Amino acid sequence: MFSLLREEIRKALEELNYEKPTPVQEKTIPVALEGKDCLIQARTGTGKTGAFGLSILNNLSRGERALILAPTRELALQIRDNLRDYGKYLRKRIYAFYGGMKVFSNLKVLSSQEVDVVIGTPGRIRDLIERQALRLDNVRYFVLDEVDVMLDMNFKEDIDFIYSRLPEEKQVFFVSATFPPEVVELSEEYTKDAEFIKVETKELEPKIEEKVLKVFSHEEKLDNLVEVLKRLDKVIVFVNRKRDAKFLEEYLRNMRISANAIHGDLPQRRREEVLKRFREGRIKVLVATDVASRGLDIREVEAVINFHLPEDPKVYLHRIGRTGRMGRSGIALNLVSPEERRNYERIKRFRRNGRNNKSI
Repeated sequence: MFSLLREEIRKALEELNYEKPTPVQEKTIPVALEGKDCLIQARTGTGKTGAFGLSILNNLSRGERALILAPTRELALQIRDNLRDYGKYLRKRIYAFYGGMKVFSNLKVLSSQEVDVVIGTPGRIRDLIERQALRLDNVRYFVLDEVDVMLDMNFKEDIDFIYSRLPEEKQVFFVSATFPPEVVELSEEYTKDAEFIKVETKELEPKIEEKVLKVFSHEEKLDNLVEVLKRLDKVIVFVNRKRDAKFLEEYLRNMRISANAIHGDLPQRRREEVLKRFREGRIKVLVATDVASRGLDIREVEAVINFHLPEDPKVYLHRIGRTGRMGRSGIALNLVSPEERRNYERIKRFRRNGRNNKSI
């Protein structure tokens, strides 16, 4: 399948040790190369970025632009890095724009050079359009990545604004782990004769062993967390509030466990530094609020621990989906206090209804 791509891209993939396409890439690339609109449904961690990204880079001509929307800055940066790797020998200018960056730096990039691939969160992209800093008249490819998440985060107004400024002729990609009615409705409005590509593969299916540990006090929860972390190497611990992330980071450090926290109050440069340290194995524990549970792709996470259970079962599924990626195995441990039993029962009912198979 990679044989359909340009020589420059094949060379980059070879250096990345990409021997063969994943199932979603195998199904998507030939369709996308023909210029058809695509609705791509596949689990997180199955190679969806490559499915649309390789096709766009292959076909992107001089003077054309691709616009990719993502729900979080972490996912925007991940897409940027992946596309830069794929397009290493294409000399394409690929940039990400998101909240937390100084607008001045965005304006400087856009005014000083022609950006071939623009990746960004809906709010920041809308802001740049309204400032007349970002032109859309040459957009040939438009991608909505994790569109179900963007709608959950109330980005629809921004997305509609952006779409209304796009040229009539363009190729549209809807990329989502789920296609609930609101996503289907939007896709029918935005696409023409789109090809629906759904991939359910055992090869890349998450192998997540879910465990529950009932605790009866906050102190007991902390003690159990420390004991578990001593036996693991690369773990994401989820909490529900920023203040809990800050507390847990300091507590674990006092217990001589290398940890950093990531949350909404953290400056963007610091967030990127923490994620880099975790990816490289310089810290073993990433303490995170749900700002990091969507769109965060870190390979070989051994376990996810829910120090606090979320109220929304869909958030739970996004959290545990940070482990067991690309067919690897992983552990999801839930520390459940008496006041969280109701949340846990709600999550169990959600799983029994089978919706989990569509949402990770």
